[in-house]
Amino acid sequence: MIGECMMELSQYDQDKFYKSFAGDTYNSSVYMKRAFEHLDVNFMSCIGSDAVSAQLLDTLHHEGLDNRFIEVDAKRIMGTYMVQTDEQGERSFLYWRSDSAAKQLMKNLSVDAEQALEKSQLIFFSGITLAILDDIDRAKLLHMLCRLRNKGVNIAFDPNYRPSLWKTPKVAKSAIGQGFQVANILLPGIEDFELFELRQPEQIVKFLRTCGFDELIIKDGSKSILGYSKDVSYEVQVAPNPKVVDTTSAGDAFAGVYLGARIAGFDIKRAIEQAAAVAKEVTNHRGAIMPHEKFKCFWNEYKAA
Repeated sequence: MIGECMMELSQYDQDKFYKSFAGDTYNSSVYMKRAFEHLDVNFMSCIGSDAVSAQLLDTLHHEGLDNRFIEVDAKRIMGTYMVQTDEQGERSFLYWRSDSAAKQLMKNLSVDAEQALEKSQLIFFSGITLAILDDIDRAKLLHMLCRLRNKGVNIAFDPNYRPSLWKTPKVAKSAIGQGFQVANILLPGIEDFELFELRQPEQIVKFLRTCGFDELIIKDGSKSILGYSKDVSYEVQVAPNPKVVDTTSAGDAFAGVYLGARIAGFDIKRAIEQAAAVAKEVTNHRGAIMPHEKFKCFWNEYKAA
């Protein structure tokens, strides 16, 4: 999993916030490892040498995530964001990340780390991973991922389009389009394709067929989830959650559990079902990462059902 992890300040009272760590691909890493403990899950990023960065390393260890791909930039610190939720569980964010260490990942990435990635079974990145890098480093990352895919590594991509992170829609469209070309497993949401002026699943599938994907999973909010391989298509209905508390990382949890399930040997339909169940449960809890024990209880009950 390649991307940015930030310190998250999530509101739980009018004037009180809970500190934790979050970031789209980091969240996916956590939920993949929690659901499939036997998998070797690594999170790749760049952090600072500050106390908060040190706390992240402790958190990675606690979550069972390997830190061999964590680089350090002593001149910078981790980014921070504050999330507030309304009565419907929808989010609003305030960020402090303009000069975060994660933006320097490719400049600090060691040759040994890049070579070690060749042994990976799967690498996951997102549109946010691309957005935080400058033009040169973004090109380096895409080139590296292309090379790794040519060596047989599965590359998964969630466009996770966030307009505020990009200089212009044109830059975003180009970079995300390259992300679709590099990856063979695609995990977009319907809303991501507003950038490409595509609104219907049929249009999206036709567009992405030209990219040569092996698997395509389209998330359509609370309506349904569509899955496609080269020869088969699936539709999994999603039971809405009538009491949403926080939608912060539902999509991230979905991605992590879906990819983990596929690595663990489940077929596409079953992987979608497992991922959707976790994503729904995550919306019952505040913050990006739900409490570990509550996740464990939920997951054990789900698997036993």
